Amino acid sequence: MNRWFQKGNARRFYRIDMPVKTFVTPASPIRDREIYASGLDYFPPTLRRYIENEKNETLYWVNKVQDQKVVVTKMFKEVIDYIEFFGDATQMMAKGLNPAKDPQYLFRLQSDIEGFSAIEELLPSSPKTYRYFKMLEEKFLAYLKSMFNSARHSKPDYFEANRHLPLGYKIDETLEMLTSKSNFDKIPLIQAIVHLVQFVNAHLNAYRQLNDDNILRHYPDEWPRMKVNISASGIAIRYKKRFTQFEKVDVFLYFPDQDKVLEFEGTVVDTRSIDSHHEERVAINFDFPNGQKQDFLQNQIQRYEIEECMDFQL
Repeated sequence: MNRWFQKGNARRFYRIDMPVKTFVTPASPIRDREIYASGLDYFPPTLRRYIENEKNETLYWVNKVQDQKVVVTKMFKEVIDYIEFFGDATQMMAKGLNPAKDPQYLFRLQSDIEGFSAIEELLPSSPKTYRYFKMLEEKFLAYLKSMFNSARHSKPDYFEANRHLPLGYKIDETLEMLTSKSNFDKIPLIQAIVHLVQFVNAHLNAYRQLNDDNILRHYPDEWPRMKVNISASGIAIRYKKRFTQFEKVDVFLYFPDQDKVLEFEGTVVDTRSIDSHHEERVAINFDFPNGQKQDFLQNQIQRYEIEECMDFQL
């Protein structure tokens, strides 16, 4: 068990690390711009540093590729350009701006939906590399088409999210395979592909969070079960996105066994970056919590502790 009291905290509630299905959203989202948005930062400093590192690693290894260097380099740089544009559009939408209303962005969105323009140049001389990029293109286009649909149909008081944005792509299975075998560690082309896929995934995952934040509130069964630090008076969570210090938020906790959702109003009291995991830790105090909700939450915490003790003894 991981119990600890906050400094200067005379309250009776102690905190514990515990898995909980949870959903946290700003209490005052953006409603007066081109599209509805939470206002969260989906590219916090930890993620930006990670993205920049993956880009640099990609270019480093591409520079070491010898076979078909010109066409391979062209392909890698094109994908980086596509994804950075996608990231820019994601940040616009997170701020309540609609890329589909900007003629330049609209033209680029419509153009990119046709796929990677240089990819067919790979097929005659590098069919295996071509297959890697086709798998990456498949995932990218699924997210780009979802973004384009959201941009076209979202309004100042509504975000057209995609509840069925797919998971589990062939490129992710390939990435896992390539990173699990040490004999690939020194092959420039393979390492360039590994870092490029991680670079792409970082951007796509940021958009997925934006999308999910605008639809999952009403589907507690689909909330992620996260290891949080929790008490009946507050919660601390690690995210890839960033909340603002002193921001007012709504915290939802779902307990499937009881099919019960608890809602707390809260205030962000601490934020900090965790570079080792490319995450942001946000600590939230519950504001004037309802006593019955606190009692239920305290009972769930105690229940979890008892189950953990029993498992430990076994």
